[in-house]
Amino acid sequence: AVSALVRTTQRICLAYFASGFNTGAVDHEADGSTNSGIFQINSRKWCKNLNPNVPNLCQMYCSDLLNPNLKDTVICAMKITQDPQGLGSWEAWRHHCQGKDLSDWVDGCEL
Repeated sequence: AVSALVRTTQRICLAYFASGFNTGAVDHEADGSTNSGIFQINSRKWCKNLNPNVPNLCQMYCSDLLNPNLKDTVICAMKITQDPQGLGSWEAWRHHCQGKDLSDWVDGCEL
């Protein structure tokens, strides 16, 4: 089992490289989908945007992911990590965090 500390450091690294910790970040993809919020969650599968035919697996509007209160965003991100790809669903994770020593992200924190 992955410890809470490891999960926390993984999310911190992902949030930094996905959005620079910007809860209001929105990135528009060439296919018309968007990546929204601190974790840059994509509208093709996870949230409802303008396209009514998306699965919306997080059961929320993409604009809800822009809320500085991260509760719903974290719940959605946790659903994504339960997907077979897990954190590998995020390109930012694969390129910057996966397989790296992430302990510096929480050095000095009381966790």
